Amino acid sequence: MDADVTKTPPAESSSPAPTVNWTGIALFTVLTFGISWTIWLGLRALGVPFTLRVSIGMFGPALAALLVRLLRREGFSDAGLRLVGRGRTGVFRIYLAAYLIPPLLIAAGIVLALITGVQHWAFAEHLQASARAITDALARSGQKPPAGYSAQQLALSGVLISIALAFTLGIIFNMIFTFGEEFGWRGYLLPRLAPLGGIYAAIITGIIWGLWHAPVIVLDGYNYPGHPWLGLGMMVIFTVSLSMIFAWLRFRSGSIWPSTLAHAAINAEAGFGLLLLSRADSLLGVPLGIIGLVPMIALAIWLAATGRLKPEPDNVAVPASSIEPASMWEKPTTSNRGEIL
Repeated sequence: MDADVTKTPPAESSSPAPTVNWTGIALFTVLTFGISWTIWLGLRALGVPFTLRVSIGMFGPALAALLVRLLRREGFSDAGLRLVGRGRTGVFRIYLAAYLIPPLLIAAGIVLALITGVQHWAFAEHLQASARAITDALARSGQKPPAGYSAQQLALSGVLISIALAFTLGIIFNMIFTFGEEFGWRGYLLPRLAPLGGIYAAIITGIIWGLWHAPVIVLDGYNYPGHPWLGLGMMVIFTVSLSMIFAWLRFRSGSIWPSTLAHAAINAEAGFGLLLLSRADSLLGVPLGIIGLVPMIALAIWLAATGRLKPEPDNVAVPASSIEPASMWEKPTTSNRGEIL
């Protein structure tokens, strides 16, 4: 008589699968839009200069994240405020990547614009225009250039100083304001969406981030003058691709500071294309037109395709013990020390 062999079904995990806290996400999103849009629209009605009101409104995501964490008593353990998450290695490399990726992407966009003929090299033209502006300004004030210096030399000196500042103090200064965004986007929203998987979390974060810019794009022509609605669509494409890059920095480091650094570098250095190249339609040329976005989109796709957008447990807004090591949650087989940045 054959033995009755009964297979025992695999035991189900007693730990709940990670879930998305939609209530917190909804509250954060409403507060973020409400705070920033009220600032932008209110200060616009009062005649406050554009740069000042935009800079103030950048703190909306941080203030919203702070309020939600306090009101819902969610704590700050997953906010990524440490310079590097626990157990992470390769800290120098991730911060170096955050510093170098923005100018490399901008440079790639400039090269692509030249290759395709969308824009041409126009640095000398812009330098001459700057020299003429200096000459006119000095003439109006009854002054002359300092002895031994021409207007062209003064213009070139100004450009070189601006470039040096863009790679140093400009980044540090911009980090004050980009922290206002990153504490919200990558410090709160991305970890709350991480149970969906790193790719989906980054895409949704990017869409919300892009739409958040609506008032300054539609009403003020920010980044896309003359294209209020198409400009908003382009902004969403930009923020989604950048969100995937910043998500990699966040997941890889366990901290919001690398993305804060990279965000500041983008803001400080984005004008290089305008300095070096001829003018083009803002929807097409560098830095935020189609040509300028191609390198960012390519890098974002590569990060997703190579599995680099898988959040570690400390990047997820649920207890680490509840995370199932499967699909998007499975940790990379290589160690952090050996992982390619």
